[in-house]
Amino acid sequence: MSIEIEMNELLDRFRSSADGLFAVYGRYSESFEGGIYICAIAKPTKRMRATLSADRELLLVASSFTDQQQRTIKFIKREIEKAEGRYEKTIAIVIHKDPSGNQKLRNWGRDLGIAILPIYGNTAPSESKDLEKYLCYELYSHDPFDVTGPVSDDSNFFGRRDEAIDLARKLQKGQIRSCLGIRKVGKTSIINRVIHEIKRSYECNCLMVDCSRDDVWELNAARLLNSINGSVEAMIQGYLGYISIMPIIDSIDIKLARDKLQKSILSCKNPVILIFDEIDYITPGSPTNPEWSTEFNILWRNLRSIYQECDRHRSTMSILIGGVSTHWFCVETINNIENAALSFIPEEYLSPMPERATIAMLKRLGKVAGLHFEESALSAIALATGNMPYWARKCGSYIHRQILTNDRPCKVDLNRVRPLIDSFVMEEGSAIAEVALCHLFRVNPDLKNAAAKCSKGLSDSVSEPLKRRLRRYGVLDHKGDLSGQMISHTFCSLQLEECKIMRDTSEEHQKLNLGLNEWAEEIASLSKRRNIIESRLRNIALNFLRFDSLNSGRQHEVKDRIIKVLSKTQQPEVQHLSAEEAMGKLTWKNLSELIAREWPLFERLFGDKSEFKKNADIINDRFDAHAKPADQADIALYRRSLSFIEERISKIY
Repeated sequence: MSIEIEMNELLDRFRSSADGLFAVYGRYSESFEGGIYICAIAKPTKRMRATLSADRELLLVASSFTDQQQRTIKFIKREIEKAEGRYEKTIAIVIHKDPSGNQKLRNWGRDLGIAILPIYGNTAPSESKDLEKYLCYELYSHDPFDVTGPVSDDSNFFGRRDEAIDLARKLQKGQIRSCLGIRKVGKTSIINRVIHEIKRSYECNCLMVDCSRDDVWELNAARLLNSINGSVEAMIQGYLGYISIMPIIDSIDIKLARDKLQKSILSCKNPVILIFDEIDYITPGSPTNPEWSTEFNILWRNLRSIYQECDRHRSTMSILIGGVSTHWFCVETINNIENAALSFIPEEYLSPMPERATIAMLKRLGKVAGLHFEESALSAIALATGNMPYWARKCGSYIHRQILTNDRPCKVDLNRVRPLIDSFVMEEGSAIAEVALCHLFRVNPDLKNAAAKCSKGLSDSVSEPLKRRLRRYGVLDHKGDLSGQMISHTFCSLQLEECKIMRDTSEEHQKLNLGLNEWAEEIASLSKRRNIIESRLRNIALNFLRFDSLNSGRQHEVKDRIIKVLSKTQQPEVQHLSAEEAMGKLTWKNLSELIAREWPLFERLFGDKSEFKKNADIINDRFDAHAKPADQADIALYRRSLSFIEERISKIY
């Protein structure tokens, strides 16, 4: 049987089972990268348009490959773009012959912002009601809210397009801008979008300096300037519009490094844009290299000199800063020397999104998931999460997981959402907000006391500059109160935890004679710490595995690596789940076994493997859950093991 006949038979069977759901017409064949595909137009009925939230026709593709490759997704994207608005941009149907193709096509489609509805030809539904149920499950089982890293593509970038376009326009003219904000507010995402806009609209040379890289923060000021110079020269010689810094570790005099960089920038015909992301790693408050307490001023004193000289020569040079802390760009002196970055780097923040933008984002994502939120429900989510885009999406993801796929599409009103928001804040939201607040207060110590006073209704006693900074970070609302349920709940928890730590410290050398209530309080405190650690450790393990698989080109293996720690009888039960869902099924023992199994990824974080396993085993002795006998020495040992894990994951959180 020829390939064309085989693919036409796949389409014929689909058209027969899709009767009453789609009108299938307009078949044509196309070749792409050595493969042949047969396409058709699937026009959904009114009911299916509402079910799939589709306003346009869908692209229908038949493929006879028994081992699907990513070129199928590339072909679909090309065909959708060629149609110039005829097809839905985010949904396509693929009928194929690959037994394991469904998961591959779904994952690859998500990477490009397309919800692929894959149908394995050999087991395709033959009845329209079965096909409708299958397509809805395929579409609604995917979580469009969840996001783990920076985004810049149109399908995931919400609410800040105008900001990115405006920032790109200013940078190509030779300006210095900053993008400062609390963790997970979207700084790296907007920087990536700015780079995308510059590449698309302007002739500029962009150099990215990711300061979180070990080989970057290990440099001193002279070596960093020399590395920037080497990268600028490589851009000029290779006619490149964008390059990431290539560190040079050779020793060099600061004057020579400055002069070389200045000469390179002046010789460049296009504007040179230096982009520093994660700038906190090369400030005096660097968590990794104390040498920057003196090198920070040297770096910015010489960069300021180069910028001023470029301006005199009418040569365009721009700088963009991304990070959390504003402190080291605001103080007048550092080590009794004038702060060169003061007034040179503007204090500009990436604040939370406007409420209407948050609502629009959640509404669009909810539509894809078959969740039609009422306006009041969306407003409640936006307010609870302080209009932080990442937090709002995480809350949406939680709600998505709590509503059965079989009940969709469905309307979601305020009464249904409110208890889910409360549960999210308690189970997941507090841990997310705690990471952001703890990091913010660590790099901006002066903000912690100010926020504490505002939380007690004493905002009048806080200076206006501090309140303004807290508002820009999104910690306070315009009334001077803590912004949103997540921040309020987390801040109260942090205050209680501090009191608990102070009490523990004062009693450290005393023999405790605890009554029943005190034992209950002690175990509850340990249980909460353990739950927070476990949640963070799941996220760290998942992200480490994803990053490693991405580097090795085997993204589809993440879930397989996770479920290998389960017994052979348990593995089939989670085979149909996503990597995130499979990770959520692991017990603490499974999780620690996974980390031990993938130790090369975690060795730098935890150090000694045997020490990690010993502490993980102690934490697994859950006195509250397992009803095991425990005395004060056991509790002290348990607390030390929790501290061991907490200290190490605090390097990331």
